[in-house]
Amino acid sequence: MNTPHLDKLASEGRLFKRHYVQAPTCGTSRLCLLTGRNLRSTSDIGHYKLANRLAGQPETEEPETFIHHLKRNGYFTVGMGKISHTGDGLFKAKDGPLDHELPHSWNRFVNDPDSPWEGGSRLVAAYAHGKSKFEEKGLPFESHALEDEAYPDGRLSRLAVAELEKLAVKKEPFFLAVGFYKPHLPFGAPKKYWDLYERSEIPLSPDPNPPEGVSETFLSSSVEFFTQYIQRETGGKGKRVSDAYAREVIHGYFAAVSYVDAQIGKVISKLETLGLAGTTAVVVWGDHGWHLGDHTVWGKHTAFERALNSALIVKLPGMSGSGKETDALVASIDLYPTLCDIAGVSPPNGLEGKSFMPVLNDPSAKVNEAVASFWKHTLSVRTDRYRFALFDDGERKEAMLFDHDRDPDETVNLARSKPEVVETLMPTMRRLNRGYLPRLP
Repeated sequence: MNTPHLDKLASEGRLFKRHYVQAPTCGTSRLCLLTGRNLRSTSDIGHYKLANRLAGQPETEEPETFIHHLKRNGYFTVGMGKISHTGDGLFKAKDGPLDHELPHSWNRFVNDPDSPWEGGSRLVAAYAHGKSKFEEKGLPFESHALEDEAYPDGRLSRLAVAELEKLAVKKEPFFLAVGFYKPHLPFGAPKKYWDLYERSEIPLSPDPNPPEGVSETFLSSSVEFFTQYIQRETGGKGKRVSDAYAREVIHGYFAAVSYVDAQIGKVISKLETLGLAGTTAVVVWGDHGWHLGDHTVWGKHTAFERALNSALIVKLPGMSGSGKETDALVASIDLYPTLCDIAGVSPPNGLEGKSFMPVLNDPSAKVNEAVASFWKHTLSVRTDRYRFALFDDGERKEAMLFDHDRDPDETVNLARSKPEVVETLMPTMRRLNRGYLPRLP
């Protein structure tokens, strides 16, 4: 994809090729990131789990998030955009008042007072001109000859630049969280970003068919994509769309990525012009991957590599080995203790993530032997070589195993043909389970 600003950041920092989220859905993934903890039960999966736990509640001794912890340790914290789940950081419980999702984490949370999109969800699922899928169902992509601020992310980068100007004159250190929305559905972006690509040259998925020997239990029907938007074709759960339609959708995704890359570039450029780049750590994190027709899936809700492997770039001032990628296995829950190390703050007790500061100093260093991810009744474990997943809902059990040394696109399930590998991976699965699959042998 055309991402010059992210490419530049990676060339100056550390690109993590094997960073894994703990859940392939945004709200739950962010819960794990913000708290530094894995899931304990399938009931932990839900977009508003963290907001329901925190909104309207008094401050406790335990920090609610790593942002709260930084705030308590002298950092001035500012947030904007999608951080926990909603697009504006606000949440209203069923019988409660409107409150912040993370009520004690921020010194200041900034929203655009002139935004034409009303409410957090509309910002996340925005079309141009103040529209969203909630007012009028449309195609899952759109292109208009408009400026960047015709979509929420363009306005968000403007807010972030303004906040940096304020933070630059403060005496205390700051933490700024900018929660860009795209490439969330719908894949809308100004036409100039669509024009970066020639559609006929856009690559299709390298693995467009269901993996051999994989139960349909592990496949997704792509409900969000196929039911919440007008579709020219239908697919998912073993059914492919045409190559022509696949390229049209992927074109929209690529354009949305290039669009948000430009917004990230504006924020980083402002850091540089304000003279803050030499003393500021920058982290780019994605809350999950996304299937672009992989295994017939158009979405995120699976336990496959494509949904669980997500973007992570970290740049530290004066870091050694800058520009070198790493294959180290890291999890989103590892960011909490890592950010504490970067900030010079002692982490609180009870975190389950491990600091990957050694990898920031040396790209060949290792932190984890395995990383766990969770989705509904499935526990998925990634090691250096294998992805191993178990499904157990109390009535049905299924397994899948992929050898990434020989099959990086996860096309052949080896769970039945390689029982000896499954047996060697079971202790790791049990160690990382901690009650999520209650009947795990």
